[in-house]
Amino acid sequence: MEFSQVDVQSLAARIEKLESANRRWKSASAIALLFVLSLLLLSTRHAERVAAAARPDRVERDVLRVRTVEAQDFVLKDDEGHVLARLSLSPQVDVKKRGGAYLLPKDGASPGQAALQFYNDKGEVLWTAPSAAELLPAR
Repeated sequence: MEFSQVDVQSLAARIEKLESANRRWKSASAIALLFVLSLLLLSTRHAERVAAAARPDRVERDVLRVRTVEAQDFVLKDDEGHVLARLSLSPQVDVKKRGGAYLLPKDGASPGQAALQFYNDKGEVLWTAPSAAELLPAR
């Protein structure tokens, strides 16, 4: 069986078209496989989050539950960063005044004495406890 030159050229052209179609199918299959795998991974991740949320010992994102916290200052701020309250060992106003200096409260609370202070919108002390300076016992 002899092939003519025209038959060989037409077969070569058909084989080239089939190979390019085969490459397109392989690329499309690889992309579809990656898409299906990513969906599976995302769904398992979502299932893990749902299972973690159902646990009774789950800690909420903005809540930290501990038995002991040690600090020298506890500062309560709003969303804009304004100080609303402070529990500290060195009572002071947390915002700078016109002169640029930090000021001690007017009521006489002394540094080293535990104090609870509440502030207004301007950063001025509204209320301090204890309201008067007291003598501290020597250790």
